[in-house]
Amino acid sequence: MTITAPARPTVFQGLPKVYWLLFSGQLVNRFGGVVLPFLVFYLTGRGYAAAQIAAVVSAYGLGGLGGQPLGGYLADRFGRRATLIGGLLATATCLILIAAAGNLTWLIASALAMGLAGDVYRPAAAALVAETTPPHLRAQAFGLMHWAVNVGTAAAGAVAGLLLAHGFWLLVVLDVATSLAFAVLVAAGIPRGHDKRAARPARTGYAIAARDRVLMAALAFLLLGLILYAQASYALPLALAAGGLPPSLYGLLITVNGAIVVIFQPLLVSWLSRLPRLPVLGASMAVVGLGLALTGLATRPWHYVATVVLWSIGEIGMAGFEAALIADLTPEGAHGTYQALYGWTTAIARFAGPAIGAVLFPAGMLWWACAATGVACAVLAAVLMPAVARRSPATTQPL
Repeated sequence: MTITAPARPTVFQGLPKVYWLLFSGQLVNRFGGVVLPFLVFYLTGRGYAAAQIAAVVSAYGLGGLGGQPLGGYLADRFGRRATLIGGLLATATCLILIAAAGNLTWLIASALAMGLAGDVYRPAAAALVAETTPPHLRAQAFGLMHWAVNVGTAAAGAVAGLLLAHGFWLLVVLDVATSLAFAVLVAAGIPRGHDKRAARPARTGYAIAARDRVLMAALAFLLLGLILYAQASYALPLALAAGGLPPSLYGLLITVNGAIVVIFQPLLVSWLSRLPRLPVLGASMAVVGLGLALTGLATRPWHYVATVVLWSIGEIGMAGFEAALIADLTPEGAHGTYQALYGWTTAIARFAGPAIGAVLFPAGMLWWACAATGVACAVLAAVLMPAVARRSPATTQPL
């Protein structure tokens, strides 16, 4: 008699109902996220000067810096369900305020509020994923969330241009409707038990988390990798312009990146999630660094396509494992706070990455720095393994 071991669930199996509700809500919400990408065109059409538009966009970015920390606090203090619903309703309200703003002062105030409200729900959603998903499926779960974001964003880009031709108000209606739809999904599908105050240990909060040395080391490691990845958005267009290549090539490269993630992430995430977290992260960051470094040698369009394929594979390896690593290190009841700190780390990388690239690119040092950073990330992953393993074996051992 032959005994067959139970098969491991495929990429779309084994995840709980609450996860798929959040996945669906994220997909719908991203599909409707069309106001901010086209806000500059709207404000230009209303006759605002470049400096005034920059003030509005900067206000949104400033508000965004506070959204994740606020959302993490609210999620751990008042519950994930309440924070999700409240954040999404606040987002819908702020979208309406932006559309209704009659002068620059109100536009800036509305954009500031939108930046704050728009990120409040994220730590609560990430905390729910971490808490309702078995540890061995966390990387898979967060990776599929990244996939949903890419699919929703791609679909939004295809639809938004058509809607904008008939009026900016249609974009607002779509964005508000999808935010409300996500809120309704949460209210109807997530049990009220998730809205209770999280079961918290005696001492939690940002002050306590800041003294968690393993967490701080992990966040520093992730920050380095995220700053490296940010060069794909900032330095790649600079390289194309310096090489005398048309902007249309950049559009093609972004399409290639999106296609690789959409097609291959569901295929790879199940296999990668069986591997230990830190080695996957270190290797993926090294691949991103190599792909970006080779950009410095590219001279023809197909060269650039090849480099994008390479760092896109690294992106797939990074996506999901970052949030899963933080979830593995989180004490009970503090997932909102810890995921908010991870979210804030990504925000810092989005600001710091272009600034660093702007300094290194003119000096001819950026591509060398990308290669060195990729190697440094791989080394740091190995250095962190002993300390992280004592907190969570899943980060360093195969699952």
